[in-house]
Amino acid sequence: MSAPDTNIEKQEKHHRPSLWGVRGAMAIGILILIGVVGYTFVVGSVGDGDSSDGPTVTTAPTDTYSPGTNSSDTPVASD
Repeated sequence: MSAPDTNIEKQEKHHRPSLWGVRGAMAIGILILIGVVGYTFVVGSVGDGDSSDGPTVTTAPTDTYSPGTNSSDTPVASD
């Protein structure tokens, strides 16, 4: 059962701001998606084009002393 006093033109006029808001939100979402995909392609393709080199690996400096040693004389424990 439909409403007896349905005026489509009046309803369209009253809902116009909401519809523009939904369209604007969809447009912003699409622009953000395009930006993320474009950024991924740009950052992913950075390099000199030579794929024979592997990724650059950096290592942390290691200690040069042997574990359990002490450079100073340790006094003997007394009872």
